Amino acid sequence: MRTYFHTCPASTDPATLLDPERQFSTPWGPPDHGGCDKCGGEGTVRYECKSCLEQGVGEDCPACEGRIHFAGVCPACEGGGTIDRTRRRGIAVFPALPGLYRYLAERDDAKVEDRVVVELEGNLSEDPDLDADAGALLLHPTRVVAVQPLRRDLVDELRASLLAERSAQPSA
Repeated sequence: MRTYFHTCPASTDPATLLDPERQFSTPWGPPDHGGCDKCGGEGTVRYECKSCLEQGVGEDCPACEGRIHFAGVCPACEGGGTIDRTRRRGIAVFPALPGLYRYLAERDDAKVEDRVVVELEGNLSEDPDLDADAGALLLHPTRVVAVQPLRRDLVDELRASLLAERSAQPSA
């Protein structure tokens, strides 16, 4: 069975992720409703699978099916242009550990202190993750496979590398 990767506070018992009553995701910040800031009300966004970007294209990737970059329905507003549903069924995961690390490195508001990475097995949710455009999926976990400390040094190295790439690119 395929495994997926999730991060949570080190103080959290990973077994709680298996409780169906706790298998939901919400935004990192306040659950803002109204006009969609992700797609600007257009209903579509550019997807970029962080897992395939980091580890190479995988035609069996459940997030992008090997496409890496493509246009699709905005996961935040679900194509309607207005955000009205921010609570989704499932635990936010990435199909590859390098994808999770890249996602964290790209987010300034990512919490990386005192956290662990939990490898999980389970069934994918029918709901899209709010950050599905980054390759995030929602999972109904059925088994904790492994737990390891989140490596802040890897997040910092990746952030520095991404910053160097951006600064080397010509301005538009």
